[in-house]
Amino acid sequence: MKAPPLSLLTALALASLTTAFAAATTVDVSAIENLRPALPKIPDRTFNLADYGAVGDGRTLNTAAFTKAVAAVAKAGGGRLVVPAGVFITAPFALCSNLDLHLVAGAVIKAPETFAELGLPDPASFKTQAEANAAYKVPDPLITGSKLHDVALTGPGAIDGSGAHWWAWSERAARNVAKTQPGRIVYRRPHLVVINGCDRLLVSELTFTNSSMFHLVPKNINDLTIERVKVRAPWDGSAPNTDAIDPGPGTNFWIHHCDIDTGDDDIVIKSGGTRVLIEDNTIRHGHGISIGSKTTAGIHGMLVRRCTFEDTDTGIRIKSMRGAGGLVENVRYTDITMKNVATAITLQLDYVDNNRPDFKGDPTKVPAIRHILLDHLTIEGSRNAGVIHGLPDSPITDITLRDISLTAEKDFDIKDVTAPTFERVTRNIKPGVGPKKIPGEH
Repeated sequence: MKAPPLSLLTALALASLTTAFAAATTVDVSAIENLRPALPKIPDRTFNLADYGAVGDGRTLNTAAFTKAVAAVAKAGGGRLVVPAGVFITAPFALCSNLDLHLVAGAVIKAPETFAELGLPDPASFKTQAEANAAYKVPDPLITGSKLHDVALTGPGAIDGSGAHWWAWSERAARNVAKTQPGRIVYRRPHLVVINGCDRLLVSELTFTNSSMFHLVPKNINDLTIERVKVRAPWDGSAPNTDAIDPGPGTNFWIHHCDIDTGDDDIVIKSGGTRVLIEDNTIRHGHGISIGSKTTAGIHGMLVRRCTFEDTDTGIRIKSMRGAGGLVENVRYTDITMKNVATAITLQLDYVDNNRPDFKGDPTKVPAIRHILLDHLTIEGSRNAGVIHGLPDSPITDITLRDISLTAEKDFDIKDVTAPTFERVTRNIKPGVGPKKIPGEH
């Protein structure tokens, strides 16, 4: 069934507070309302990083100390590795199973602030991108783990990516100086913390800051808890692609009581996930709580509730594209407050990645969105109420917007959507109420 034109949808929705084009939504997320993933089991042993030669003076390179300490934990069968107060500079190191990496108050694990400290050539020394690509390999993330079980990253300390020198040689930096420095090279950037493959992962209390690219990337995780975490990076456009929390794919994710202020995706489910609960988070700047753009593994059951957004580029966002798509279904966003958000609601299957505008991917991977409920939303001062775009051959189906109050400059832009439902949606559309252009917005 072809979607009604926008003018018809808008006229009917504004004429009545209860306007329905389809039967009630079939979304049911009751099974994940009280989701509590299994927590890691860490043996009751304590190790101190200082006992392995670490010096937290903000100058000494401590890679060997971290490597020795983790090896000792692994040999003993697991335990808590305590990072004491101080600034511990280190190159990348890997974690082991049955490990709690615990940063006490005042403890900072910090990436080097120069390329030379990582043994990398100065990007200014290359004349062409091809020359740089031939000579340069992206370093590992600062902290990595692969094929693990029972891992925790905890404590009131911080993990600092020292990203400024990386941002200066990013894709965006190259675009910004294209007129004055044509052909400027790009240094591909590492993430800060990547755990790829883990049963029972806990990330609690930590502050992540100034990653060169994504901050926290838990991939292929079964039972993930991220709680009371802070993530900070400049949001003014100077620190591109500094996503905060990027889990997926995996099963049983609980992300709650986090405080995020970055310039890109704040929380985004990448590739896919099953049974995802995201609640009680505060989002300042960035691109909100999202799914995609890669959705190949599919999203099956996700509840986002009691979250606030202020001065963000987007709020609710589900995006995908041909070549990298899968099925996104049974998703509910509820009890959400937004203020000064550029685009409040985005459900978009014709998304174009600015960093890969010519992306083709696998033509068999066509995205789909169905069974979506957005309810009890308060949206104040948005530039755009929303963009809801399916594809002609994959229209968005069974979407309900219910009990929503919004003030925006522009109404919804809707196409290729089969029978959307608007119930008690109050829209105040008037010029000048939305935010000015937000740095880094897409």
